[in-house]
Amino acid sequence: MEPQGAMKLLTFTSVAPGATVHGWWNNANAEVYRLNAWPKVAPGVAASAEITKISSVVHGSPSEREVHFYVKNTGTTTSDIDVWAFRWNWSLWPVLEAVRAEFRVPAVGGATVTNQGIAVLDVAGIRKHGDNTIVEAGDRWHLGSDTKAMTATVLAVLAQKGVVSWDITVAQAFPEWAQTMKDMFKNATFERLMAHRSGILNLTSAESTALADTSKSVPARRREFAHLITHRQHGDDDVLFGAPGFVFSYQNANFILAGAMLERCTGKSWEDLMKSELFQPLGMTTGGFGAPGSASDVKEPWGHSDASGQRVASKGDNTPALGPAGTVHASLGDWAKFIRLHLDGSEGSLTLSPATLARLHTQYPPNNVYPDRYGWGWIMYDDAGGVALDHDGSNGLWYCSCQVLPKKGVAFLAVSNIGSDTNGKGNLACAKVIQKLRERHFES
Repeated sequence: MEPQGAMKLLTFTSVAPGATVHGWWNNANAEVYRLNAWPKVAPGVAASAEITKISSVVHGSPSEREVHFYVKNTGTTTSDIDVWAFRWNWSLWPVLEAVRAEFRVPAVGGATVTNQGIAVLDVAGIRKHGDNTIVEAGDRWHLGSDTKAMTATVLAVLAQKGVVSWDITVAQAFPEWAQTMKDMFKNATFERLMAHRSGILNLTSAESTALADTSKSVPARRREFAHLITHRQHGDDDVLFGAPGFVFSYQNANFILAGAMLERCTGKSWEDLMKSELFQPLGMTTGGFGAPGSASDVKEPWGHSDASGQRVASKGDNTPALGPAGTVHASLGDWAKFIRLHLDGSEGSLTLSPATLARLHTQYPPNNVYPDRYGWGWIMYDDAGGVALDHDGSNGLWYCSCQVLPKKGVAFLAVSNIGSDTNGKGNLACAKVIQKLRERHFES
């Protein structure tokens, strides 16, 4: 499957026996790295060549990388020598294709990330139902609620810089509402919001309308939403909220409110903070918001749903104001950069201190009634001798999964361009990809 796994970089001409030649390749997207050299000779003529040295030069960021290689003619005949590059994952493609066929999803992708970088990455399938354009390794995928850990990481970066305090409360972020907001929010911190322990149980129609109000800027929508949700009753104070942070209820509203707090504290939109504090220093050049690509072409994958009984391709997404809870898109390779930050504490020009990383990987204290282990945008549980960080994401038209094992220095990622449940089997496909990646990694 040459288009899925290999590409010819160049041909050295008339290389004499014993001679070494030098070439380089702008590996900007870091899609492949294993190089092989083959002499081009007539049938029956003995010839051999080998790559004797590989080095890389980074200009400014990891996304601006040159791979330099030296090839020696180890045979006895002057010959032309082809240099081919193979993806880390050239053998993963058949596995992905089998998963795609099993669950009838348009496309699926997967990656294994280690402290050293991407160990395996590939994709299989088509970008859009009814169109034969195949997905490519650099394509962008909607990450849904896996955005949440990114929002928490932006807070961590700002806290390291002393711009925003970890412990600021909703009342401190919005002092003009401090006397009027409900008591449960007055002392609610980022930690409580980003663990879904604020006590928010649902959204009202007015709050949903505020998020979708196109007459206002996106930050203004979030501010109006924040005002509405902090000024109404949530549940029964006597029954549910005897102790702050007692109730666990997974709600996008928690992260939207946290995003509004970040915007108020910095004077910048959440989108701009994501770009300046995360995407740019990590070299996530494909990072963006909403459905990737344009509805007028097939240059990027489309989302899909089977809910109507027929497969429908769509570029739909949630309202942009939901951003901090789930609108980021990125390529698998760029998502891997963010994940490696959580494995190693450093990626690109961004470094998280050990204390910052430890805080981001610490669950909110559970209780007997609500034992859910969650914190800072991660579901947490014990796995492989340490705490695992896990999360799925979907806007109903896409699905993604990640499993991060910091103690083992490895993480597994999966993506699909179709939703779950009645919308499709993107969740099952992603789970199978994670399973296969784990098996391959731990059995190899």
